[in-house]
Amino acid sequence: NFEIIFSENGSTDNTIKIAEELAKKYPEIKIISNPDPNYGSALKAGFELATNDLVISFDIDYYSESFLHEALMLDNEYSSLTASKRLGTSEDGRRFIRKLATNFFVILLKILFGTKLSDTHGIKAVKKSYIEKYVPQVVSTQDIFDTELLIRIEKNGGKIKEIPAKVSEIRPSVSLIYKRIPRTIKSVIKLRIIFYKESLKTKSL
Repeated sequence: NFEIIFSENGSTDNTIKIAEELAKKYPEIKIISNPDPNYGSALKAGFELATNDLVISFDIDYYSESFLHEALMLDNEYSSLTASKRLGTSEDGRRFIRKLATNFFVILLKILFGTKLSDTHGIKAVKKSYIEKYVPQVVSTQDIFDTELLIRIEKNGGKIKEIPAKVSEIRPSVSLIYKRIPRTIKSVIKLRIIFYKESLKTKSL
């Protein structure tokens, strides 16, 4: 049994029309539409609507059939599976500036949160039980929703498996990187403050 959820957010092309035509043909397809272009909100809505034991997240322009097979064979000891662009055997064909931004972002995450993950953004699979437990705690929207979700799972003992990714950049990024970088840095610092406040509440208990 499977389902496919299109979680659209603020598209200005024929995305909705195409999705609706597919949904008429295939009963497994569900559609969520959000007028605001918010990546994190779209992911959250899709995760919450999903009903099966394993939820696999693909961006509309970043898909891998081999990852799908890996996810379906995920061992019970793991909470999640991610495709990392930064593992030794990964093939990252993006522009240098985008690779540099990813490396900086991961270093920042390691400094502020102590994560062992080499990449948190992109293709991932998360077991529904962990989504139900940790998605309600996630406060981030936009760019780092999925990053915060993985960090919360990791911090609470969930094992996350990483496999190498092969990425080819076949069109320019929709989001302008010079706008995205300061927004992301601000979000990460805000999240670090939230984690600190949460730790104080835990200690007071």
